[in-house]
Amino acid sequence: MSRQTPGPRRAAVRPTVPTTAGAAGQHTARPAATPAGRPAASPADRPAASRADRPSASRAALLGATVASGVAALLGAGWLAGRLPGFYTDPANAFLAGLAGAQAATLVHTVAALLGVAAGIGALAGALRGRALAAAGALQVAVFGLAMGSLGTLSVVGYLLAFAMPVVIVVLVVQAIRKYPRARWFVGLPALAAVVAAVVVAGPAIPGALATSGAAVGADLWAVGLVLVLLAVATTWGAVAIRASAAGGAAGRLTAWVLRHRTAVTIVAATGPLPYALVRLSWLTPWPLVAPDDMATETRVWGLLLSGVAWAGFALTLGLIQRWGEVFPRWVPVLAGRPVPVAAAAVPGGFVAATLCFSAVPMLVAFAEQGEFWAGVFTFPCWYWGPALALAVWGYVAHRRGSGAAR
Repeated sequence: MSRQTPGPRRAAVRPTVPTTAGAAGQHTARPAATPAGRPAASPADRPAASRADRPSASRAALLGATVASGVAALLGAGWLAGRLPGFYTDPANAFLAGLAGAQAATLVHTVAALLGVAAGIGALAGALRGRALAAAGALQVAVFGLAMGSLGTLSVVGYLLAFAMPVVIVVLVVQAIRKYPRARWFVGLPALAAVVAAVVVAGPAIPGALATSGAAVGADLWAVGLVLVLLAVATTWGAVAIRASAAGGAAGRLTAWVLRHRTAVTIVAATGPLPYALVRLSWLTPWPLVAPDDMATETRVWGLLLSGVAWAGFALTLGLIQRWGEVFPRWVPVLAGRPVPVAAAAVPGGFVAATLCFSAVPMLVAFAEQGEFWAGVFTFPCWYWGPALALAVWGYVAHRRGSGAAR
C-alpha cells in the first residue's frame, strides 16, 4: 500500500480578547496583540493581503508567453521567406485563413507574434504592466486563439488524450482493486468482463485502430506541433492577461461572484462533455448518431476511446468541487493523501477550457456549412462548455488560494 502522508495542516487558533463596544455594552472579539503591541492579522485578512501583494503577472507566465511568441515569430518568418512549408495554405487550419487567405493569415500571425515578443520583453523589464499588459495579452488571445482557431485545434487535443485512455483506465482499475478490496467484485469483475467482451467482439481491431490513428498523427506531426504552438501562445498570454487585470476592482467582484456560484458553474461545465460521450457510445449500437457512413470496427473502437476521454472530462470537472480535487485519494499511486497542487488542476483545466473556447466558432461554422448546425450546437456544446469550464477553474483557484492552499 502507498504510504499516506497527512493532509494540509490546520491553521493555529489564535486567542481573542473581549472588548466593549461603546454604550451598548456588547462584547466583540478582537485579535490578540502581537509582541510588538499591534493586533495580529486575522486568517481572513491574510489571503487578501497576499493577493494584493502579488505581482500583476507572474514572471514564469510572462517568460513562457514570451518564449511561445518567439517560436511563433520564427515560424512566421520562415513561412514569409518561403523556407518552411506553409501552414495556412490549407484554409481548414485557421479560421482567418478561410476568410482572408493564406498570405493574410501568415502576415497577421507573424506581426502578432513579434508584438507578443516585444510585450513580453517590456513586461519582464518592468516597462509594461497593468492594463497595458492585459491588453497585450488579450490581443494575443484574439489572434492565436480565436482568429487562428480551427476544428483541428480540438481534434488534436482530443486524439492525443484518447491515446492515453487505455493506460489510464488500466491504472485506475488496478489501483481501485488494490486499495478497496470490495471493489474487486463491483469494479474488477465488470472491468474483466468488459475486456473479454472487447477482445471477443473487436479482436485485432483494437490495436488496429490505435495503429491507424497513430500513423495518421505521425504523418501530420508537423501540423499537430503547429496547432500546439498556437494553443501555447494563446493560453500563456491568456494567463498573463488574467493575472495582469486581477488587481482591478471589477476582477475582484467577478472572483467573488464565481466563488459564490462555483458549485453551480462547475456542474454546468461538467455537463459539457456528456452529449459527445453519449453520441460516441452510440457507435457501439446499430443506431450510431452523428457517425461517418463507413462504420468499420476500428472506427467504432476509436469512438469508444473518444467517449472515454469525454467521461474522464466529466469526472475531472466535478473534481474541482470535491474533496479529492484538493487532496489526492488513497487510490492514486505515490501521491495518496498529499494536497493536490493548485497548478495540477488549474493548468490542464485552463488549457482544455481555452481549447474549447477557441474551437467553438469554427465548429459551429463547419456544421452550418454541412447543413447540421443544430447537431453541432447540441452534440459539441463548446459554446457554453468552454466558458463554463474556465469559470469553474477560476473558482477552484480562488477557493484553494483563499483557503491557504499550497501554490
